[in-house]
Amino acid sequence: MNKNNFLFAGLITASIFSSSVLKAQCTAVSEFSENFDTLSCCAMGVVPSCWDSILTAGGGNQIISSTSPASSPSNVYQTGYTKISIVVMPPLTNINAGTHHFRFKARVNSGPGLLEFGYITNVADASTFVVLQSITINNSTYDSTSERIFDVPTTVPANARLAIRNPGTTWAGHYWDDAVWEPKSALSTNDLKLNDFKIYPNPFTDIITISETDDIQNLKITDVSGRLIKTIEKASSKINLNDLKPGIYFITFKQKDGKSQTIKAIKE
Repeated sequence: MNKNNFLFAGLITASIFSSSVLKAQCTAVSEFSENFDTLSCCAMGVVPSCWDSILTAGGGNQIISSTSPASSPSNVYQTGYTKISIVVMPPLTNINAGTHHFRFKARVNSGPGLLEFGYITNVADASTFVVLQSITINNSTYDSTSERIFDVPTTVPANARLAIRNPGTTWAGHYWDDAVWEPKSALSTNDLKLNDFKIYPNPFTDIITISETDDIQNLKITDVSGRLIKTIEKASSKINLNDLKPGIYFITFKQKDGKSQTIKAIKE
C-alpha cells in the first residue's frame, strides 16, 4: 500500500472508531481563559475540567506537555500521522451569538503542521466534528506569529462545542496554549485591522481581489495538506492564480508588524 492509500485508510478507520475521555456535565459559560497550568504531564487524554478529549482508534495522541509552553508550566500537545485527536472546549452559552471570538497560540516541533478549528455536536462521536478553519503552522516557537484569532459563524448549532482537531495529515507535533473565548471588543486596534482582510470572489476562478494591501508584508498559499504552493511579496489588490488547480487553499497574510491571518479560498 502506498503512502497516500495508507493515509486515506488510516483516516477512514480513525473517523469510525473512537474513544472519548468524557467529563461530567458542566454548566455552560459565556467566557473562558485557559492556560492549562493546573495540569501536568503526561497521561493521555488529560484536559481541564469541563473540557473533553477524543482519541481515535489506532493511537490518537493528546497529552499535557511541559515542553516550552507559551505560559509555564504546561501546554497541550497533539501528534500522530493518521492518528486523529480532538480537544473539546467547555459548553458555551453564546457560541453562535456573533459577539465573541476564539484565540489561542500554536507552534510545531517540525513544520509545517496542520490543526483544524471547528466544532463538534456529539463528544461521543468524532465524526460529528465540523471544520471551520484549517490552521497551517510553521513556527517552532511561540513567537509573534503564533497567536490566531477566529470568529464563529452564527449558523453554528447552539448545542455545539468548539474544538481543535489534529487530523493526522502531517508528521508534526502540535503544541498550543493560552486558549481564550472572549468578547470581540477585547481586540486591540491592530487586531481589528487584521480582521479587515477579505478576499473576493470566493470561490474564485482565476483572479482574487484583496480588500486591503497597505500593511501586507507577504502572503503565502498552502494546500489542504499544509504544503506551501507559493509566496507572493508586495501583494497587489488583484492577484492572478490561474496556475492553481481547482481545490481548497489557505491564504496566509503576514502584516508588517508580524501578525498573520489565514483565509480559506476555493478555486473552481
